Amino acid sequence: MQNTCNKIIAVIVLFAILLNPQSSYSASGRRKHFLSHGPSVCSFGAGESVFAAYRDPAIIQYNPALLAYFDCNSLSFSRFNLFEGSSYNSGSVAVKVTNKSFLGISISNLSSGNIEARENIYSVEQIISTNIWNYVLSMSKFSDTLQTAFGINVKYLYYDLYYKKDGSYTIDSGIAKNISIKDTLGIKIGLSIQNFLSGKIKLDCASDDIPIICRLSSVLISPLYYRFRSKDTMNFYLDLKYEDSFIDFYGGLAYIIADKYCVRAGYYPRHFTAGFGIEIYSFSLDYAADFGEVDLINRLALTYKWGNSKNSDGFFQEAQQALYIEKENIKKAKEKFKKAKILYHKKEYLRASDILFDILTSYSNFESPEHFYEDIHNMMNKIAEQKSSLDFDKVSYARGYVNYYNGRYKEALNDWKRYLSFKGENEEIKEYSEKIDSEIKIEEFQKREFDLDLEASKLFEEGVREYNERKWISSIKKMEKLKEFVSVSNNNFSKTIEYYDKAKEYINKIVAKLSENRERYNSLEAVSSDRAEYDESAANDKYMEGLVLYAQGKYYEAQRLWELALRFNPNHKKSKIALSKLRDFIKE
Repeated sequence: MQNTCNKIIAVIVLFAILLNPQSSYSASGRRKHFLSHGPSVCSFGAGESVFAAYRDPAIIQYNPALLAYFDCNSLSFSRFNLFEGSSYNSGSVAVKVTNKSFLGISISNLSSGNIEARENIYSVEQIISTNIWNYVLSMSKFSDTLQTAFGINVKYLYYDLYYKKDGSYTIDSGIAKNISIKDTLGIKIGLSIQNFLSGKIKLDCASDDIPIICRLSSVLISPLYYRFRSKDTMNFYLDLKYEDSFIDFYGGLAYIIADKYCVRAGYYPRHFTAGFGIEIYSFSLDYAADFGEVDLINRLALTYKWGNSKNSDGFFQEAQQALYIEKENIKKAKEKFKKAKILYHKKEYLRASDILFDILTSYSNFESPEHFYEDIHNMMNKIAEQKSSLDFDKVSYARGYVNYYNGRYKEALNDWKRYLSFKGENEEIKEYSEKIDSEIKIEEFQKREFDLDLEASKLFEEGVREYNERKWISSIKKMEKLKEFVSVSNNNFSKTIEYYDKAKEYINKIVAKLSENRERYNSLEAVSSDRAEYDESAANDKYMEGLVLYAQGKYYEAQRLWELALRFNPNHKKSKIALSKLRDFIKE
């Protein structure tokens, strides 16, 4: 009986604090109203900061303008278990009306749960419950002219306290704006005024004034470059809330992984919070732990998303197709790499090196073999330099390897003969010795080595000269031609990888310089370009490479390649469209 009475007293006290305008104040003298907090689990995970609920339709209960930045329809349900059977439940939906406007509906409920009520200790107990409901209808619109989002809420607040009931309307409004800094850092700011128009709720002789709540919210979004492939970001949130003549700070941070997983932490007055979010296909699961003065509150939400405008876009589909082709190529490269690793562990370094060379020059986006390739060359050079060693066979093999890949075929042949005198038959050595086992073959190899080196050197020097003269496109074309030349030469001669790596290095340097000067595009530098430099084929290649990067989440790297495609051909329509879509996406 005593336990039951304690429950009744606890719930009555809780609702008295939330509802009574005269007594619902904390120890600091401030009132705790039902509308003082919102229903978003994402928000609570980061200290109830507004922008942490960026993709949660419940965000309309904080700032209705932010709905305009959604890229899909969404439906969410959340539940907070409070004290002694009481709970806070919410359901929200956001639906796209036009390309720049959204409609939102949100319903939240604070329920006491079942309470045993008696008129006196002798009367029969009666099970009752009390509820507060908040019904929200929201509209938001993004203005292209002002590059700002606007939103408005019409709400109906209803108190059902079993014996007494009443309700009233309220009006909210909000604005929001995104700011990009050097296409890397992003800042979002928002301002909302809640309940600036409202009626009164009268449950007894006194009326309950619904508080006006002003929220100034912000977020700083910083990409993490060491995980650029999946576009990880670190978000820093800071909000100010003005209510009942009090100003409170709300702060939090979130580490977002691959735009799908999130870890959050934050603080709001006298509460520390932490949480996480997981996105699986079209569903998102979010959890927040709220460590308050009384007890731990667990908050859970499930969100379903559909009609993503980006996913249904033809451009996105093209990017996915390009990524599929790239994945198939990487799959082939992995199969070759697996074979090379087997040969590596069997110490058949000649065969392994040729396969690794083929991967490095044919699958430039698959860089895993580079370590093994360098490791073999460094190890062979180190062993070959040993002057006194009892491992004659090992040293002879290494010296033959080094001489072979440096074009000294006679020396390589002699080294391998010494190796065979120690170890006997060896299929790998036999295979490579047969390629150079006569003077004629050696002369042919040496002439081919000389010709390849001469041609590669010529292309490289021309590319460097164009680079020094700031003829960026001509330089890139020469370096691309050099890469293609050493890749299709079908001969792993001594300086192939050296030339290939140098060409890549110069191309990356030029792309970086062009990216730094992108604001000058279509101005002086573009006007002075020679029409003869325009290259439709190269522009298409860079466009496709950019599509793959875009589909992988490497948005800024994709942007650089599409800008480069426009350098090859300023009229390349697909690259222009891609850049426009990407910049709109980044701004969001």
